[in-house]
Amino acid sequence: RAFLRRPATPSAVALVAASHPAAPAGQTGAASAPAGAPTELRFIKLAMIEQVATYFEETAIPGFEEANPNLTVTVDMSDWGHLGEKLLTSFAGNLPVDLVETGSDWVGPYARRKQFLAIDDFISADYQDEIKDFYPDMVAISLFEDKLMGLPYVLDIRTMLYRKDHFAEVGLDPETPPDTWDDLVEFGSKLVQTDADGNITRAGYLMDASDPGSAWFEFWYLLIQNGSNFVVPWGSWDPNDIVFNGPEGAEALQFLYDLVHKYKISPLTGMSAKTPNLSALADGVASMDNNGSWEVGNWKLYQADKLDLLGVGVPLMKKERLQYVCPNVYAIGTNTRNADAAWQLMKYMESKEIMTGMSAPNNDSPPRMSIAAEAEYMKDPMLTKFQELPAKGWGTTTPQALDSPTMGIIGNYVQAALRDEMGIQQALDAAHDEVKKKVEEFLAAG
Repeated sequence: RAFLRRPATPSAVALVAASHPAAPAGQTGAASAPAGAPTELRFIKLAMIEQVATYFEETAIPGFEEANPNLTVTVDMSDWGHLGEKLLTSFAGNLPVDLVETGSDWVGPYARRKQFLAIDDFISADYQDEIKDFYPDMVAISLFEDKLMGLPYVLDIRTMLYRKDHFAEVGLDPETPPDTWDDLVEFGSKLVQTDADGNITRAGYLMDASDPGSAWFEFWYLLIQNGSNFVVPWGSWDPNDIVFNGPEGAEALQFLYDLVHKYKISPLTGMSAKTPNLSALADGVASMDNNGSWEVGNWKLYQADKLDLLGVGVPLMKKERLQYVCPNVYAIGTNTRNADAAWQLMKYMESKEIMTGMSAPNNDSPPRMSIAAEAEYMKDPMLTKFQELPAKGWGTTTPQALDSPTMGIIGNYVQAALRDEMGIQQALDAAHDEVKKKVEEFLAAG
């Protein structure tokens, strides 16, 4: 995915491969060099937009090295599609992972294989006051067996976005976004446009099931709003707790199917913008979609004069009002060269100054409450509305036990149901059986 966008499915082998870490998880003294000794730190960083990359390369990393003359940082760039393989080869070959950026929903599998270092001792020693500035729920997402395996540095917050001008055009109140599933159907039916052959030229609501990963997310959004999840309870690794094929899941997938086939307000494969650099919503070929705060950044960069047409809504309500709020986190590998130095780099990247500098260019949502309240770029009322999700407890993320390749398995069956290749319950039951087997294999391997 692009920076903070939907994740591509990494290599399946990354979830089941065994490795030989340098030290057990939780030992914060792993491979520590003598104090003051020259140390090179390897930092696996995910791709950034140009403006963020410039700040990272020209300000953040040089600033850390200047403040810590005995430490140098080698940046190893990656993308989501290759991160799993990069981590696999790093741990298998004992290539140090001194600091890595990953998703909080990746923490569990790596922590379970004792490849991520618990940082509780570091927190207790010199970070107890700092950590109070983070949204507690966004920190807790990186807990594994009651040990903290990472810290959030940016939030991927998604909520309902819409075109105010499209609303006004069809007689809807531009300041009143949809609130429920029923509203989504009612509003979308008024907003959708088609050509003479019935093909959608403007999606009333834009869902995207063009690839398994995207289909997986579209189904999950509705599943959590319908009061369930892939695994219940969230932190469980018990294969018998996989429940997404229950009645809540069937209702969610049926609703997704109906958006395409019954109400006909969204195409199956999404919509493409006709203008370079613009999203479908920004280009006007969609009237509503679920997206993140980067959408605001996109409009500011490429059509700031139309920003007043963009509306930010709330997560839809069925049984619960929930949407995706997933931190990207920094974690330390158990094969780090120097755990103390790696912690210093993590703290530096988590500092208010550096976090603000990394987040501001793309209008990204911060996990620190003080930045949300004080940063100049966060005074934008649209960004403030995004921050309501973690502040009000409307945010959640996908269970750690159901990371790739299980998202691909579920997504493939969701696609099959949407394409009328399988029935709703048939597709969910088949996905359930495959996912259960995959989790059992993973547990046996680890």
